[in-house]
Amino acid sequence: METDTKADDAPRSCPLCGGNDSADLPDYSREHWRVVECSGCGFTYLSNPPGYEALETDFAWEKTFVEERAAREARTDASARIDGLTRWRLKLFRRNEQDLYLSLFGPGRVLDVGCGGGDRLAAEQTPYGIEISKALFEAADEVMRARGGRAVHAPAVEGIDAFPDGFFDGILLRSFLEHETQPELLLERAHRVLAEDGKLYIRVPNFGSVNRRVMGRKWCGFRYPDHVNYFTLSGLKKMARGIGFKVKVLNRLTLPFDDNIKAVLTRAA
Repeated sequence: METDTKADDAPRSCPLCGGNDSADLPDYSREHWRVVECSGCGFTYLSNPPGYEALETDFAWEKTFVEERAAREARTDASARIDGLTRWRLKLFRRNEQDLYLSLFGPGRVLDVGCGGGDRLAAEQTPYGIEISKALFEAADEVMRARGGRAVHAPAVEGIDAFPDGFFDGILLRSFLEHETQPELLLERAHRVLAEDGKLYIRVPNFGSVNRRVMGRKWCGFRYPDHVNYFTLSGLKKMARGIGFKVKVLNRLTLPFDDNIKAVLTRAA
């Protein structure tokens, strides 16, 4: 299948510092997808991600998720069995997500970026969404319009421009920022549409976790080619603070052993 990918002779710049000097990480790469580490700031990212057109069709989330899950279930080595047997750790301190979003954002307008089928938010909230997959957008738009909101079919950095300044009480970036080839630009635009007292919730894979070091390339946070950024807490803080956000980590106590970073961003004073 022919896909829209960046050419190997024009690698992506570092999404954190903008540098163009990087070192390949072959242990974390797969096939022709090149995971690299920035030589300037140490950020880890996919150097040659697919273009937005391919993410809309060939690499749409609902397709790659099924493929990745099947591949993991097919693993029979000892490390995979250990990972499976210890998945209970992910349930520690887990709150019902809709209750969490309601407690963070209140019953106002909430934007879900990468909204999937559009059913993540609590009934008390007015849902808006951005979704690049055409099939998921159509499902989400129907759900959200019935509740007074709507979905936008576009890449995130374009779709967010459909909304006015300060429009949202909350913005949800749940398992999304790792997919975005322009994460800093997306956060800048999120800052614009967020109300003065609004909050932005982020969940991204935790590249600094102990589990990643133990599991190596079989770590659950690696997905090819739709995970294009691999955040540590320091990298996420540096990017968010540079835009004008304050960062509060929700799972600070368990973070070293958690496969995800969960944080709330608010406007800095």
